[in-house]
Amino acid sequence: MNLRDLNEPQRQAVCTVDGPLLLLAGAGTGKTRVITSRIAYLVSRGIAPGNILAVTFTNKAAREMKERVAKLLSADAARAVTVGTFHSFCARLLRKKIHLLGYRPNFAIASEAYRAGLIRTLMAELGLTGEGRDPASWLATISKAKGALSGPDELGARDDLPHAGAIAEVYALYDRRMKQMNLVDFDDLLGLVLKLWEEKPDALAEHRNQYHYLLIDEYQDTNRVQFQLMATLAGERRNLCVVGDDDQSIYAWRGADITNILEFERHFPSARVITLEQNYRSTTTILDAAGQVIANNRARRPKRLWSTRGAGNKIQAVRVGDDEEEARFVVDLLREHRLHPGMTYGQCAVLFRSNHLSRALENQFRQSRLPYVLVGTRSFFERKEILDVVSLLQAVDNPDDDLSLLRILNVPPRGIGDKAVERLRHWQRVTNLPLQQLLAESEFLAELPPATAASVRAFHRCLMDARTRFETPGHLTQNLLGLLEDSGYLEGLGRMYKPREDALRRRDNVLEFVNEMAEYVRRAGAAATLRDFLESFALLDTNDREEKDSAAEDAVTLMTVHAAKGLEFTLVCVVGMERGLFPHQRALEEHAEDEERRLFYVALTRARQDAVLTYAETRRIRGDMVRRRPSPFLDEIPPELVEFTTPAKSLKPASPEVAANYLAQMKAQFAPKKNAAGVGPLPPSTAIDRDRPQR
Repeated sequence: MNLRDLNEPQRQAVCTVDGPLLLLAGAGTGKTRVITSRIAYLVSRGIAPGNILAVTFTNKAAREMKERVAKLLSADAARAVTVGTFHSFCARLLRKKIHLLGYRPNFAIASEAYRAGLIRTLMAELGLTGEGRDPASWLATISKAKGALSGPDELGARDDLPHAGAIAEVYALYDRRMKQMNLVDFDDLLGLVLKLWEEKPDALAEHRNQYHYLLIDEYQDTNRVQFQLMATLAGERRNLCVVGDDDQSIYAWRGADITNILEFERHFPSARVITLEQNYRSTTTILDAAGQVIANNRARRPKRLWSTRGAGNKIQAVRVGDDEEEARFVVDLLREHRLHPGMTYGQCAVLFRSNHLSRALENQFRQSRLPYVLVGTRSFFERKEILDVVSLLQAVDNPDDDLSLLRILNVPPRGIGDKAVERLRHWQRVTNLPLQQLLAESEFLAELPPATAASVRAFHRCLMDARTRFETPGHLTQNLLGLLEDSGYLEGLGRMYKPREDALRRRDNVLEFVNEMAEYVRRAGAAATLRDFLESFALLDTNDREEKDSAAEDAVTLMTVHAAKGLEFTLVCVVGMERGLFPHQRALEEHAEDEERRLFYVALTRARQDAVLTYAETRRIRGDMVRRRPSPFLDEIPPELVEFTTPAKSLKPASPEVAANYLAQMKAQFAPKKNAAGVGPLPPSTAIDRDRPQR
């Protein structure tokens, strides 16, 4: 194969075949190209494609990797290589082996929304609700504990965790209830595979015999269970190549363990370390500034990124009076940059440390009719009507799924009220049977009013009929439309939501979900089953959801720095560069400045050409105007690389030619536009959700 287009460190990484390898890949150094070239090189050396496993963190990254591999290998060889996320890889193994752990093979994967609902239910059952007891926080704590291989007992013994004993009690009941319903969550997918390998040596031997060469992308984001998984699978062959950048480790709050990459050689003493330092994205000014800032971190691997793109413009640090002036300046700045030849709004991003900083920006963007995409808002897939339909499908697929059944038992209203549900729960406590099975029990039905009992029988028959239809592979969309009609869900939207326009909008969303299923069938093939679809849906990460929701083409992206990781823009503006905001006040109190500095490093290195940082003298916080201090990170940028300025000095007056171009753009922007149906103006903004978890 041709390696001439690779630089020397990249070639070394590609051609190092056996043994543990740590590839330190700085921002913008072409790591995905190296990973895919390495896969192709392994195959060219006679290694069977089926013996190669490459894992990463998002479906989007896995798809990109698959597409690149497909261009380098024959179709058969590319299909034989296993490329996916940690979760999809583990789900694939468990489909064949989970019965060895006491689960039934038809297990389902619980979504985040489902898990949150179950935690709330369990807290209520145990009488643990109340002030200071946040279900979302408790779920995050349980998830982080699972990622660290800590069970309920270890969690309950922690002295540093408020309500540790109560959270541990919920944790233990959560695990029991999930197994009872034959459900697993994202964390279980990984933990159960590790448990399988520990308890069933034959299964481990089988998987080791299949996967001889392992590649892990974004290694700095791995937690303890992910590290243990890959180390266990590598076994004595130790053909483990990990790719990452400790300077971009920004998920400690989610359980990522930076020591996995910092101490790689301690775990694998014979490891080779190769550093990629040639950056293909940014100017040397941006790289030097980011490098000087990150050099202040205590625990890191030294590296110095360089580029042949030239120095470019200085970084601008712009002092504004308050957050309103900050928003006005950002809009003016973006409009100025939009006038440059070849520049579009889609090449610009406004980043912030915390979501609340988007308020003033959004208001100003709307007033100015500047097109934007806000990342991190509610996803299409998290809307109530979509979750209702998913619960309906889950109840059909898994008769043991009590939580999904309870969600849609009386949705839309079908006369099965709270008293009937309480009797149903009572019978479950007495019999320990799944709720769905009880819907057909004559003794339970005899306790209900005749009309209620008739509704229960009809709904149970609806689920049973749908299950029979879905058992035959194929015709997924037709079966879903039939289920929506038989259950009365589409017709019931008009009774559940007023005004009529709201009901129609939700109906359109449900029908769009049917389109989503049709698109899945197109990708997966006509033989796809309902369980296949539900698993694919559960494994969706937020990058997939972003692609579903994003409709804007030439629009500025507004997002948190966490959401921006892995992306790049010609112009990056970082707002709120103030002490207590960036670095965050919580990080200052917990002495976690190093992670905040890594986060700022990620923000700077998103920029290809220009980076603008803004900080306010005063900012409205909890309704009051508060004096602010500049971020200490600004002082860490060498003075020769940054220009401290004000909005008036930063914005340049337009030349006559640029002014004429601007006028033409404004006329085009404000001209009436029609949507695809020919009705009404297109909205100037689109709210979408992004694949990275927010703090």
